[in-house]
Amino acid sequence: MSAPAFLSERRGQLAVPFLLILPSFILITIFLVEIGQISREKIRQQFAIDAAATLEMESYTDLLNRLAYINGVFPHRIFRGGPGAAGNPSGLYPTAQRPFRVEDPVWPISGGVGGTNPDPPANFGILHMHLPGEGGVAIEAAEKAAFDYFSVYNWLGDVATAQKIVFEKTTLKNHDLLRKGLWMNLRTSGGGAPCGETAADCGGEATKAFGNIDIRMSYLQGFKHCPVIVTINGKNYVGELAEPFNFSGAGLFQLATVPQHQLKAMEDGWVAKTHFDPGPNHFAHNFVEAMNPYVRARVTTKGGSVWPDTTPKYYTRLYP
Repeated sequence: MSAPAFLSERRGQLAVPFLLILPSFILITIFLVEIGQISREKIRQQFAIDAAATLEMESYTDLLNRLAYINGVFPHRIFRGGPGAAGNPSGLYPTAQRPFRVEDPVWPISGGVGGTNPDPPANFGILHMHLPGEGGVAIEAAEKAAFDYFSVYNWLGDVATAQKIVFEKTTLKNHDLLRKGLWMNLRTSGGGAPCGETAADCGGEATKAFGNIDIRMSYLQGFKHCPVIVTINGKNYVGELAEPFNFSGAGLFQLATVPQHQLKAMEDGWVAKTHFDPGPNHFAHNFVEAMNPYVRARVTTKGGSVWPDTTPKYYTRLYP
C-alpha cells in the first residue's frame, strides 16, 4: 500500500533547505578549523616572545640591582660603625642620610665623592681625606683610613668591572638569552624552529628593541690628607702634604652608573616584536602576504635607583 500523496510532497520539501544548509555548514566547519590553526600558532608565538623578552630584560634588571649594591649598599654596610661613620663629614663614602627600613621604597643612601648628581662625571679629581676647616687628623689614623678606603674600593672596582664585562659580552653583544629563549620555545621535535635552525638564527627582529646602555665608571685621580697633623720632637705641625698621591692607570674606582635617559627608556619599556609565518591553509592562501602577522611584548624594569639614593629594588614587568 503506497503512502498518501500529501506525505510524499512534504518529504520532498525538506530536501531543498537541506541542500542549502549543508554546504554552509561544511564551509563554517572548514573556517573554524583554519582559524583554530592560525590562532594556535599565534598563541605559540606569543608565549615564546613573552618568555624571551622577559628573560632578556631580567638581565638588565639584574645588572642595575648589582650596580646599586656596589654604589651604595656595600660601602654603607662596610664603613658603617667604623671611624668617621657617624656623620661622614668629608663625604668619602655613601651613607644613609636618615634612618630607613629595608621595605622602604627608596633607600636614602647617597653622598660620597659622587655627591647626589644622578649623572656624575668620569673623573672625580683629587680626594681630600679631610676637608679644610674640619680639623686635623693624626697621620697614623689618616693612613689607616686611607688603607681601608683603598682596599674596599679596589675590590668594588674589580667587581664592577667584571659585571660590566660579563653583561656586555652575554647581553649587549648578541642578546643570546633572548635568542635562545625564543628558539627553545619555538623549536620542533626535529630540532629546528620557524626562526632558524640554531638559536643564533632566532630573534634578530626582536633584539632591535633592546637598546644599548652605557655603564660609566667614575674614578679618583689622586688622594691626599688635608690638613695633616705631624708630630716632630713633641711638637705638632699642621699642614698639607706637599703633593697628592696620584693613582696609576684609570684611578681608584668610585661609582658605576647608567645615564638617566637610558634608565628612563627602560622604565617606559621596550617593545620586542617578531613576525611569523603560520603556513598556508588548505586553500593555499598565503597569510604572510595578506596579513603579515606578528606578535609583540613590552617589558620594563623599574622600582630601584642606581644613583643617588641607591636602591636595589629593580624588577621586570611584562605587558601584553
